[in-house]
Amino acid sequence: MTATTLNADTPNSQRSALTKLVLCSLLGLMFFLMPIHYDGKWTILMGIAADFINSAIGENMPLFTLPMFIVSAAISLCYYLLPSHIAKRLPYAKYLIASHWAWVALSSVGGLVSLMLLAGVGPDWIVGKDTGVTAYIDVAGAIYLIIGLGCLFLPFLTDYGLLDFVGTMMRPYFRRLFNLPGRSTVDTLASWVGSSSIAVLMTSYQYERGYYTAKESAVLATSFSVVSLPFVLLTSQVAGLPEYFFQLYGSMALICIICAIIIPKLPPLNRIPDEYYPPVGKQLFEEAEGSHSSFSWACKKSYDVARHSASPTVALKKGFGSMLDIFIMMMPAAMTIEFLALVLYYHTPIFQTLTYPLVHILNWMQVPEATAAAPGLVIGLLDQFVPAIIAGERESLLTRFVLAGLSVTQLIFFAETALLIMRSKIPLSVINLIAIFCIRTVIALPILVVIAHWLF
Repeated sequence: MTATTLNADTPNSQRSALTKLVLCSLLGLMFFLMPIHYDGKWTILMGIAADFINSAIGENMPLFTLPMFIVSAAISLCYYLLPSHIAKRLPYAKYLIASHWAWVALSSVGGLVSLMLLAGVGPDWIVGKDTGVTAYIDVAGAIYLIIGLGCLFLPFLTDYGLLDFVGTMMRPYFRRLFNLPGRSTVDTLASWVGSSSIAVLMTSYQYERGYYTAKESAVLATSFSVVSLPFVLLTSQVAGLPEYFFQLYGSMALICIICAIIIPKLPPLNRIPDEYYPPVGKQLFEEAEGSHSSFSWACKKSYDVARHSASPTVALKKGFGSMLDIFIMMMPAAMTIEFLALVLYYHTPIFQTLTYPLVHILNWMQVPEATAAAPGLVIGLLDQFVPAIIAGERESLLTRFVLAGLSVTQLIFFAETALLIMRSKIPLSVINLIAIFCIRTVIALPILVVIAHWLF
């Protein structure tokens, strides 16, 4: 830390800034990024906390998730239908007022299906294990816990100087490799170790504070918010490939690096302006000034951020507001999209019909069970987990590997990450996201097929 910076503050303010810089950043680092060997496996503190809460809830998970969807539907309808001048005065209005009628419609469907599940009434295509139960109880429970804890503690990782220190130190390397700010390394780590949804939230948050340009935030959200190591492990198990976890994870890493190099140079990402969020402008200053070394400049920038940051109590309150936004507005819509994807796959021939041309491509690539596997190439756009479920139903190990690989490399799926991006200020439209999904699939599919043929 430089003497000039410290001398400008009183001893008490210095002590407060240093305490926030060290302790709050350390809490964020430990919660999201520090690997811990616990209960015979490697995980992170957030994963341990989520597992503990999940175990405590146990078989009562329907009593946790289903009322949440019902309350969410009621709140979104209330806030949306009330006159604007009244709705804006209600608690947490900026988080709970839907920006579009489609959000309210999806939330309402989620509330209605949850009521049917809670009452145990309705046709099997709605309340069956493969559809309603999977979407609104099994998957929803896991995601609620991860995203809820992530939103609550995310400010400790982003607001107290850690990103500024790491970003300044890593700037030369990330700029040279990917033309991105050094602080984006933490976004990437949060994704690979924690979860892709947390990385998208971090990227959106940093963009709105002026640390990324529109183009940088779009590239990070669509190319670097990869699925976490625990999710790849879960995917390998669901797909019936637990013994090929390392091969699957290595394939994902290779494909994601290739996509991160190629896709930002193609439309639509190369057409997004390289400009900072207009209301705040540029707030990123990773370049060392004057006689500062990279290390001393990193110390100065992290100290300055901690000096002006809010108290931990305010950070938790801010995180709670973000958690409400995700719980009330995003999750019901996301799980309804997953529910609809499962209904369409299991109870209609729509995906089989739409993907019939892809059967010929898979046959040409010598992928077994091409007809049954073809829907798995595109259904990942709606939900990331469904291709792994389809893979688990196939006999061929090669086909399982290809579908499981796609589920962890396509990255854009509307049941979670795409909805998070759409709810953010990052300038990516639905058409943009679909285009990026298609490009990633075109790049990933032949690589996965080659690897699968080599393995099997």
